[in-house]
This record gives sequence, structure tokens and C-alpha cells, in this order.
Amino acid sequence: MTDATTSLLTEHFSYTPLSLIDDIINSINNLIYQAISSLETGLLNTPPERLGFAHAANGSTIPDTDEDGNVIYPEAQLEIENGLHQLETLLEATVDKTFDKFELFVLRNTFKIPEDLMGWIRLKHYENLDLNPPEDAPTAETIAAQRKKLQETKKLNRALKREYAQNEAVIAQLRQILSNNASEPDTTKANEEAPTTETTQDLDLSFLTSSAAARQLRVGAVAGPGTQHTPITTNTTFILSQLPALQACIKELRPKLATLQQQSEDKMEADSKADARREYIESRVRLHLERAGQLAAGNEANPVITGRKIDIAEAQALESVMGLLAEGGSKSE
Repeated sequence: MTDATTSLLTEHFSYTPLSLIDDIINSINNLIYQAISSLETGLLNTPPERLGFAHAANGSTIPDTDEDGNVIYPEAQLEIENGLHQLETLLEATVDKTFDKFELFVLRNTFKIPEDLMGWIRLKHYENLDLNPPEDAPTAETIAAQRKKLQETKKLNRALKREYAQNEAVIAQLRQILSNNASEPDTTKANEEAPTTETTQDLDLSFLTSSAAARQLRVGAVAGPGTQHTPITTNTTFILSQLPALQACIKELRPKLATLQQQSEDKMEADSKADARREYIESRVRLHLERAGQLAAGNEANPVITGRKIDIAEAQALESVMGLLAEGGSKSE
């Protein structure tokens, strides 16, 4: 089957041809399972004696019985289950093999539509439809291009609207400024220097005297009837009077700070040079002692300095001297 045939049959059946074949195979499998289940029920309900099961006739053993007195055959149920499983497996394999052939036959013959008939088949919902589009009919490419143009146009439209709103806001602000400038009367120089009531109202410094911290520091507290302290003014005046002296001190200390930093840097550099020279001298001394054999194995931080090496003859002479001294001491005693 070709893709065109599959599409046509799917459109006609409203399902694919393979779905029909799968439904047929599933129906056969369901019939097999029902038959196996019925056969299992019948075999389990049949007395084992009728199926050929029996105990040994020597009479040496007594068979087990159930509550109704029927003889129990444990091997009967096991053999029935094994037999049914083998039968089910055999039927499934046979169905799979047979219906694979059925599927190939149906797809190659029943559901096959010749190529020369594909253009002549008209389904019911094809009526009054012109399946031969004109030359100027839109194609998938042209539709995609138009859709892209539409998206770009919408994007440009949104950008223009946003720009228009921003421009309108700027124009409104400019118009308000122009209207305020036109409505303001000419004032004298004294009025320009004097603070206006609006400025005073905008500059609200009441928190300096009415906040909780101000009350805790007794800033703006009422000292008597009709009298109010103004320590903020006093403190501010004092701080402003001390600013020139503070600036002079800073100006005087700034060169000293630079000199101090330079001296500290020079001292650190000299210390580093002295440490490097000391380490070099110690390393050279240690190397000389190692070469001369005067430095024994030990801790590098606390090296063990050995004395002069003694020959064997000198050691023997010292031993003889010690022996003579020991003999002289024993005789004197």
C-alpha cells in the first residue's frame, strides 16, 4: 500500500486499514482466551478419576480426602494448568503465524487501489468541490509568507502605538509647562529672593523635632509656657563653626598620612630585604657545614653540629688511658 492509498482509505473508513486488521486479530485472541477459560473451568470441575487419575492399588497408602469425602489428587490441578498453558501458547503462535499471512493478503489485495483509479475516486464529501485549483491559488509557501508579514505588521503596529503613547505623554508635559509659565505673573526681585509659601510647605522638616528619637533626645521639648527649645539650631550653628577647623586639620594631616604610608612601605621593603639576606646566609652556612661533614642528620630548624671525627687509633689510645686510670683508682682504694 502506498501513502496515497492509505490516506484515501483512512478518509473513507475514518480509521486506518491496519486498525481494522488489528481489531480482527484481537477478536480472535479474545475468543481463544474465552475458550481456554471455559476449558479450564470444565476440567477443574470434572472428577480426576474420569480424567484418568488414580491412586496406587497396593493398599499400602490411604489417599487424602476433602470435607465431602472425595479423594484429592494434587497432581491433577498441576497437570491441568500446565496442559492449558501449553495449549494457549500453541493457539497464540498459530494465530500469529496465520494472521500475519492474512494481514499481508488483505493489504496487498483487499485494500489495494490501482494507481490508474486513484484520480477517479470521489468520496461523498467531495461533491461540488473543485479539486483542480486555479493557477493563482495560494500555496503553502505563499500562505506562510503572508502569515509572517501579518506578524511583522502587528509587531510594527504595537511599536507605533507605544511610541505614540510616549509622544503624547511628552507633549502633555510640555503643554503643562507652557501653561504654567504663561499663568505666572511677573514678580519683583525681593519676591524672587524671599521663600514662597509653597516651598516652605513642600520642605517639611517637622520630623527633626517631632519624631520619637527627637523626643528621646529632648530636641524641641517645651521648657515652659510659650517657650520652646531649639537645640537643633544651636547644634547646627556649632557644627558649621567647627567645619573650617576640621577642614584645616584634614588639609594638614593629608601630607603626613602620605609620608607615613611611604615610611611604612620603605620599612616593610627593608625588612623583607633583611629577611631574604638572612635566609640566604643561613642556607649557605648550612650547605658549607654539610659539605664539611659538620652537619649531622637532624631537624632542619635545629641542626645537630657534630665534632671532629676520631680515628680508630685515637679511640684505642683513649680506651687504654681510661683503663690505666681505672686501675690506678682501684689500687689507691
